[in-house]
Order: sequence, then structure tokens, then C-alpha cells
Amino acid sequence: MSVDRSYSPYEVIRAYHDRGMMKWGAFATGELTKAQNSFEKEKKDDKVIQTLPHHLVLHLLNQSFSNQVQIKVKYQSKNKLNEVYGFVSEFIKNQVRI
Repeated sequence: MSVDRSYSPYEVIRAYHDRGMMKWGAFATGELTKAQNSFEKEKKDDKVIQTLPHHLVLHLLNQSFSNQVQIKVKYQSKNKLNEVYGFVSEFIKNQVRI
């Protein structure tokens, strides 16, 4: 797409060639980086997890044990989110072995 600049008495204006979207590249990249950093920060802030009621946790662990289905357990320890994958092998008193 070209713009007719023949109206201008100045050669510089008549010969000007617009670079189009190239001039916006740095701005767009900066905005994208800022948005991604903001998203990652919000994602890290969302790491606080809601605990399930004890009866529901016991029910899910019991189902995993009975059906020998692999489970993923997420738990929070010292503001760090941890994950454990495995099978429930046994219940010992108030503990579960995965």
C-alpha cells in the first residue's frame, strides 16, 4: 500500500516510505513480555491451594487403595506446593503410605 505524496513540494516527503508494522514491533514485543510476566506472577500467587474436607480425602484415598488406581496428591509445605504420584499401598493409623 502506498500513499500518494505528490502534493508536497519537498522531495523528502514525496520519497518517504513507511515501514508499516515494523515500527510497532518493539512496542508489541514489550507489551507481550509485560503481559506474560504479569500472568506468570499471578500464576505463582495462585499457588495457595484449598484443602479438601477430611471425609472426602479419606474417601478418595480409600477408592485409590481399593481399585489400585494411581493418584496425584498435592500438598503445601512452607509456602511450597509439592506433588506426589503413586498408589496407596496401606493405611497405618492416621497415615497413608503411597
